Amino acid sequence: MQAQIIPSPAERRLLYLQKNVEPLYRKPTAKELKAVEPRRELFAKYADFLRQPNTGLTKLIDDKGCAQNTKVVVATDNCLQYTMPGAGSSFSFRTQNYRIPRLADLTFTDKSFQASGILLHGIFVNIGDVPLEQVTLQTKGLKFLVDFQPEPDYEKGRAVDLKLVEGIRAEGFFYRRGLFIVENTTFALRSIAYDGKYYRAVNRVTYNEFNYDKRKDVIVVFRIVEKDEAGNVTILWKELREKDSPDIKRKFRKR
Repeated sequence: MQAQIIPSPAERRLLYLQKNVEPLYRKPTAKELKAVEPRRELFAKYADFLRQPNTGLTKLIDDKGCAQNTKVVVATDNCLQYTMPGAGSSFSFRTQNYRIPRLADLTFTDKSFQASGILLHGIFVNIGDVPLEQVTLQTKGLKFLVDFQPEPDYEKGRAVDLKLVEGIRAEGFFYRRGLFIVENTTFALRSIAYDGKYYRAVNRVTYNEFNYDKRKDVIVVFRIVEKDEAGNVTILWKELREKDSPDIKRKFRKR
């Protein structure tokens, strides 16, 4: 008779994470992506632009509470259409995929674009009706984003974030952590997802959530190219810059 192999505590923890935690951060399935796929006509219309590197066409679903709980799918007819983590309302330019709001760069909710990520400085600016293909880091309105210095000290970073929530006016533009959507205009976003450790716990099993994310500092420009009858929007976007982000410096306690 073969002896029973008993997993070690480390092995049991790994198995638990694989079963109960990793699904929260999984990539959408092909079927789920089909539910949020932009119209084929839009891919054809912007084909030349999309041949450039680091570009994309992404449909964002107006958040109606479907992404509030990342552990379960909210059982309403609307939410059952969008079963991937984040319910199609939150997108990460750093991973170029849909994510839960805590790990996203952009969340579409209440007719606005919001920087919903945790330990992240997100700065939006509306630069006007500038053709997307003409926007560079030197375009008027982007200087504040380019020159903005990351603040990895947690307490100082919170103070900066409060200013971004209220909004900062500089050189004729308004920079904020969230802005209402406007059609026929171009937005720029700098999203600094600080690296380090952000502990969460599921049934007393603690883990670093940032192990399931790509923590980077990116500058992206985008514009709405379609809004459907349900209020969902499709954005055309291009990443202008990506670099490493600093580690957050904070005192924390495992929970």
